[in-house]
Amino acid sequence: MMNVFYYYYYLFYTKVLPDNQPHSTVVFTLSFSLSLLVNGLLSIIAASVANYNMSNYIMAGLFVMIMVVNYLVFYRSGKGKRLVKEKPKFYNNHKLSILLTFMFFLITTSYLFWGPILLKSILAK
Repeated sequence: MMNVFYYYYYLFYTKVLPDNQPHSTVVFTLSFSLSLLVNGLLSIIAASVANYNMSNYIMAGLFVMIMVVNYLVFYRSGKGKRLVKEKPKFYNNHKLSILLTFMFFLITTSYLFWGPILLKSILAK
């Protein structure tokens, strides 16, 4: 799944918003999206179970950890360049892959807007 997301993020940064370092940009953006998902889930769980609001330092630390892992997996190992040559897709369907990648990005990014509202209501109870 992450391989497909990597490839389609790469296509976005080469065709839609051309970048001179698309692999680096993809590692950063994919890490950011994934960290929003992980931080969002952990924040909701922590607020629901322990009535705890995660600090910004913990969230930033998780982002850095995810970025380091993605850097090592995709960039440093050369896997990102291999994925560009392999062109992975969900069920060999280009349109489905674009749709799922866009939905992943939209859902993870939307946490920036609805996450604090949801956490505030959970912590208020």
